[in-house]
Amino acid sequence: MNELLFTAAMPFKRKGTDAIKETEFVMALSMDLGWFKPDTARDFINSAIENGIISREGDMLKAQFGISDVQIPMGFKPDVSRFQKKEVFEQIIERIMMNTGLEKQTIIAKINKSRNEKGGMFTIEVLGILMAREYGIQVDDLIGKSYMRLLNG
Repeated sequence: MNELLFTAAMPFKRKGTDAIKETEFVMALSMDLGWFKPDTARDFINSAIENGIISREGDMLKAQFGISDVQIPMGFKPDVSRFQKKEVFEQIIERIMMNTGLEKQTIIAKINKSRNEKGGMFTIEVLGILMAREYGIQVDDLIGKSYMRLLNG
């Protein structure tokens, strides 16, 4: 949580205000600080909002903490990988790996085999979800994401 708070606090502290335009916040994290690519900065914003650290009011982001109360450690730099949005398929593979001990390559080979057996009628995400369910792995939260991805192309 500290990493999330420190990362969110930096653009506010640099501007000396508790409200910033979202575009300025993205620019601060990506261009000024060089911490994230713009897309990752947007993913970070969503994560910070979900965690109640910042709020969105129109095109403005508002700190939900006292900016002067946050002391960012000297040389602080966030772990970018924590805020990058992972593809649904990657998340499915990771869950299968963690719960079964199978290697990534083995899981992908099984999914590809299943796809060939089914005549390519299903996406790899759908087949991954089915495989996870066969192993009794909870993936219900990824079904909606997979469906939205399918609809949006």
